Amino acid sequence: RGFRAPFFLADGRPFHNGGASDAQELASALGAALAYLRAYVDGGLAVADALPLVGFALSGDQSQFATIAKIRALRRLWAKVAAECGVADARAHVHVETAWRMMTRFDPTTNLLRTTIAAFAAGVGGADSLTVLPFTQAIGLPDRFARRLSRNTHSMLIEESHVDHVVDPAAGSGGVEARTEALAGKAWDLFRAIER
Repeated sequence: RGFRAPFFLADGRPFHNGGASDAQELASALGAALAYLRAYVDGGLAVADALPLVGFALSGDQSQFATIAKIRALRRLWAKVAAECGVADARAHVHVETAWRMMTRFDPTTNLLRTTIAAFAAGVGGADSLTVLPFTQAIGLPDRFARRLSRNTHSMLIEESHVDHVVDPAAGSGGVEARTEALAGKAWDLFRAIER
């Protein structure tokens, strides 16, 4: 009681890193989120009070528009779950981590570009928080320089691109909207199959 941040985290990252498609990652995370929501309700909380206490974690990769659409689709799907539960307005808290499966050992500096694209896409897609994996992580424990670059990627994107100033930079883009709708529809069908 009184805790305002997400307490349960429906995590799609293991599915993504295991080879799942974006729709499969979303459906799996949504299924976990609904299980957490049910646990809250079984524990005595009202649905409206429990919804904000469930957060999401997704992977963001170098496919910029796919990452943007995935985050946007998750927000639509969670709003749909809330509406099915009788709550009109629910906002998903989304944490994004740059994807492990896109990292290469053979040319680690390429990972700098990949993680920057993924971080930018997460910001444009509307992520609430972000973790950028160090570019040398695939070859072992990151050194001080790699950790500093991963921390500073956030700051550079905010200072240079101002991704934090626009509420929904992709709104109105026909390509992003169509991709978001298609992904949300496919993920919803997979989610319903999980629930069955």
